[in-house]
Amino acid sequence: MLRLSDIRLVFFRELRGALRERSIVINVVLVPLFMYPILLWLAYTGLSFVIGQTENFTARVMIAGDLEAGAALVRKIEEAERVTLTDVASPRDAIRDGRLDLLVELAPRDGGYGDDFEVRFTGDTSKDRSRIAIGRVEDLVTRHRAAYLEAAGRDRGLSGSAYQMIWIERENVSSGRDMGRFILGMAVPVLVIIMVIVGGMYPALDATAGERERSTWETTLTAATDRVNVLAGKYLYVAALSTTAGLLNFAAMSLSMRTLMAPLLGDRLQSVAFTIPWAAVPLIVVVTMLLALFVSALLMIVASFARTFKDAQSLAGPFVTVMVLVPAVFMQFPGLELTTWLACVPVINVCLVFREAIGGIYHWPQIGLTLLMEGLYIWVVLRIVAAITRYEDIMTGSYEGGLTGFLKHRLLRRTP
Repeated sequence: MLRLSDIRLVFFRELRGALRERSIVINVVLVPLFMYPILLWLAYTGLSFVIGQTENFTARVMIAGDLEAGAALVRKIEEAERVTLTDVASPRDAIRDGRLDLLVELAPRDGGYGDDFEVRFTGDTSKDRSRIAIGRVEDLVTRHRAAYLEAAGRDRGLSGSAYQMIWIERENVSSGRDMGRFILGMAVPVLVIIMVIVGGMYPALDATAGERERSTWETTLTAATDRVNVLAGKYLYVAALSTTAGLLNFAAMSLSMRTLMAPLLGDRLQSVAFTIPWAAVPLIVVVTMLLALFVSALLMIVASFARTFKDAQSLAGPFVTVMVLVPAVFMQFPGLELTTWLACVPVINVCLVFREAIGGIYHWPQIGLTLLMEGLYIWVVLRIVAAITRYEDIMTGSYEGGLTGFLKHRLLRRTP
């Protein structure tokens, strides 16, 4: 029978022990607050440096064919910055070998008018240098063509607007706040989910397999209280640390996102406002807590079948990888929204609720279904935990099988 006083006693006992464990404190407090923001800042800074180094190189270009037909274009390419003309014996082989970035071939156009000519680009788009060189020279050709048309129009008494025909205007209705929330919604939910999992993994493994390895598990189970109270206290302890890690990471990422994105946004940073609506914070806290309860129960089930902390890490590794990769991949799909079907998919539904709440979007029927389904999943997992506690060989660590064998041969009552 559940006794709140015993559960509270076990909870605070585990919490005091966690504060003395350096690895748990690092993964629950320090990593969410500092490690991921610093790592992201270093990654963005390094990416900006690499992009700058790539785009500032001098493109090696060879011009062949009828140079007289495009003499004006050739002069513009010669005078262009970060472009140097060279000559090689076999240009196509040189492009494959990386000794040449681009071959530009000029030829008179069949059936053309006046000085019309064709420009043919030969490059290797699998190489960054060649791809950037194509873009640079193509931009020069486009500007040369526009200048030629304007000069031809003036010779015939026409202004540029007379033969423009189609005008393109762009208007961005999103504000700087909208852009900032969009960036936050893409990055923060996935990182929070990662920290919820990482923050709960070490406490869950330590509270089960770690105690077995220290030979204190049997002593804990013989305490003067029902076994379910001991497990409930441990479970709430793991869920509390998992929730703490997720919320600390959410706060750290929300406050530092402007600094993190500075290397990538550059001058555009001033027009972007990274703000989260206060109305979204309660919903974010609730879904983070539900996710922590769900993940903590799964981690404790996985760790229950391990005899040592190292074995538990091996068992939890694939589980953690799937839990991290699936939302990270799903969040990259363009136009993905919280639908009725996705509200039933664990972890993904929380990630989408998180992202839309940051953007100030609330689909309340789907949000309600998400909360209901997360509660249902937590109940199902806890029922499995309750079934596991009935088997003495699993609780003492003498069970020879794994989680799959237990589900197949005991819960589903199949003969081994």
